[in-house]
Amino acid sequence: MPHPVNKTAGLGLVLLAIAVASPGASAAAEARASSAVAAAAAPSAAAPPTTTDTPPPAAVTSDSAPAAPKVAGKEAPDEPEAQALVFPGGIRLGGLFDAAYERENRSDGLTSGRNAFRSYHRFLFLTRQGKDIPVGFNAELLGLYFYELTLRVTSSDSRWRVSAHAGKILVPFGPDPLFHKSYGGLSGIDQPVLPVVWSSLGGGVRASRAFGGLSVADEAYLVQGFDLPARDEVLNLQRDLIAYDGARVGVGNRLALSYGPLSLYYSFYWNPLHWGRQLIMQAVDLTLWRPQWSILRHLALGVGALRAVVWADESFGRADAVADAGYYFHFADYVWLRAYFWDWLYLQARSGLATFDNRKGLFYDASRATANDGSHHNLALVAEYGGAQVSLAYFWNLEKVDEHPNDLLRLTVSYAF
Repeated sequence: MPHPVNKTAGLGLVLLAIAVASPGASAAAEARASSAVAAAAAPSAAAPPTTTDTPPPAAVTSDSAPAAPKVAGKEAPDEPEAQALVFPGGIRLGGLFDAAYERENRSDGLTSGRNAFRSYHRFLFLTRQGKDIPVGFNAELLGLYFYELTLRVTSSDSRWRVSAHAGKILVPFGPDPLFHKSYGGLSGIDQPVLPVVWSSLGGGVRASRAFGGLSVADEAYLVQGFDLPARDEVLNLQRDLIAYDGARVGVGNRLALSYGPLSLYYSFYWNPLHWGRQLIMQAVDLTLWRPQWSILRHLALGVGALRAVVWADESFGRADAVADAGYYFHFADYVWLRAYFWDWLYLQARSGLATFDNRKGLFYDASRATANDGSHHNLALVAEYGGAQVSLAYFWNLEKVDEHPNDLLRLTVSYAF
């Protein structure tokens, strides 16, 4: 639908826009999915908040993966918690389920759109972790989104916490939680840049330590990576996590720093592709989580950006070069702002820009714009209690070209344990 927001705006305008996601899966549901994973997997910490889009700073986490977000020396904020079921032998079972009513394909007409009923999250998480269990296990049982063995390398009384994991792992790229990302202002099944759930066969090693009030964590990993289906195809990071002609190996690293309510993440990923191309992807994410300073204790803020560069084809610069042999890049950013009225009720705005197959500029190449390029904005009111959550959200989706009616109203009810 036509909208007064400047469509060429990047990160500079997102604070003025309203966003969480686009048609597909609500931000509330995706956040609860992330927290449910953490609730099932964290053996030595209290279950995390049930609905934190970006939980408290998480530089130092438990040895399991994915781990419950923690601030060094602090517990998670006082919010309703989704308690996993605990069994003897360090076994925990957690889950997340939801149902949503949507008025989709809306334009600026009051009665526009059509009705839809959907469910986006049906997850069951199993973990075996504990201080006396050196080798543990984490898995999502219904869709097998991840399953991994975990190994504690250092003792529980060591200043350094070092662990390893292998299997189908959740790739540690971007901020915690690991389950969904917000790049482009979208999350869950609508997130258009990275895989909806980025998990892949491989393994990694993580190390963390607290230095006074500063917490530092780093994870290096090796996984099955992306590849191009054809020489003239543009890399699609959601479609092309496939071994088209022999598996490609991706290597990455994520550094996380936290100090008080602040968390900073830097993510790097490299992946060789066919025909001499290479993928280099970087992201920076910053979170400010409810600082205990006057009225600011009611606010949380997150901002971040991703740039994925695909190097030129090996024929580039030659007389027989293939069409579009040069380099190109994808870009996505986001910002979200949350205001808590009470610990169980908050209002959240989120916005982001996503552009693809750019050949020039820093974040957008207008000469190559398609309907895939655009900004996404959302405003959501969320209430939660005892693992249950109800959210009411409206989504504005603005294409750079070929604007079409795809705004959305969504009411979601979910439950995590």
